[in-house]
Amino acid sequence: MFFSLLANLAAIFGIVSLFVPNFFVTVNLPGDPNLPLTLITETVKENSPLPINFNSLGMKITAGSAAVLDVNSNTILWRKNSIAVRPIASITKLMTALVFFDHQPSLDSIMTIEETDFREGNRSFFPAGSVVRVKDLLYASLVSSNNTATAILARSTKLSSEEFVRAMNDKAKVLGLQQTVFADVTGLDPKNVSTAEDILRLATVAFANPTIREATVRSEYTLSEGSVLKNTDQLLGSYLNIGAGKTGSLDEAGYCLVSEVIAKDGQAIIVAVLGSATTADRFQDLKAVAQWTFDNFIWPKK
Repeated sequence: MFFSLLANLAAIFGIVSLFVPNFFVTVNLPGDPNLPLTLITETVKENSPLPINFNSLGMKITAGSAAVLDVNSNTILWRKNSIAVRPIASITKLMTALVFFDHQPSLDSIMTIEETDFREGNRSFFPAGSVVRVKDLLYASLVSSNNTATAILARSTKLSSEEFVRAMNDKAKVLGLQQTVFADVTGLDPKNVSTAEDILRLATVAFANPTIREATVRSEYTLSEGSVLKNTDQLLGSYLNIGAGKTGSLDEAGYCLVSEVIAKDGQAIIVAVLGSATTADRFQDLKAVAQWTFDNFIWPKK
C-alpha cells in the first residue's frame, strides 16, 4: 500500500529521484530550488514519513541554510539551501567531542591549566595553574560552549593542536561529510565550515554518544570547584522536547543551532539552522521548522 501511494504521488506531482552516494536519495518537488519541500529516502523505505500536504513548502525563517532529518528512517524531510557551505561556529564542538572519545579518555583524569590554553569568546572558569577534571572540561565545552575548556579537552588527548584538527578532518571524511572542513577545535575560526546536510549527519553520530547527548540537554552543570555553568540552548525547558542539541555563533557564521526534537508520540527529528539573524531568531527558526514538520508529515504506525 505504501509503494502504491508513493507511485500515485510520483505520477501526480512529477517527482524525480536523484541518488546521492552513501547517504540520501533525494526526491524533489517542482518549484524554486532554494525553497523546496524535499523528500529524501534510501531506496524508499517503508518507515519514511510522508507529507500530508504537498502544497505546504515550509515556512519563512531567517536562517540562510536549514534542513530536517527524520531519525528513524534517516530521511531528510525539508531543506533550504542545505548544501551551501557556511561557517558553523561552536557546532564544531560536537566533532571535537567525538574525536576526544576516539582516544579512549578517562573522564576522571586531571589536567593542569596552562596560559596557552586560554581562548577568547567567553568567560573561563579555569585560572592558570589550577587543576580540573576532564569530565568538567567536556561538560563545560558542551553545556556552556566554553572555548578554553574545549582547548584543554583536546590537549588532554596528548595530541598537538595540529594533530587534533587533522583527526577532526579525517573523521569528517570517514563520516562522509564531504563539504566539512575544520581549522580549530573550538569553532572560533570561521574557516570551520560545513553544510546543513553535513551537520545533520554529524549530529546523528554525536547524539548517539550517550555522554554527549546527556551533556547537551543539561540546563546547567556544576563544576567540581563549585561554579555553575548555564546551557546556551534556550530551547531547553520550552514546549519542545529536546533530546540533544548544540548552539554556535560567530560574526561570520551568524547564529546556528542543531537539535534533536522528539514529538509526543515518540517521533524524533534533527533540525539544523545555520546563519540565523539573531540569537533569538535561531531558536525561533528551529521551533518553527520543527513544529511545521510535525504538523505536515505523517509517520507510519509501528
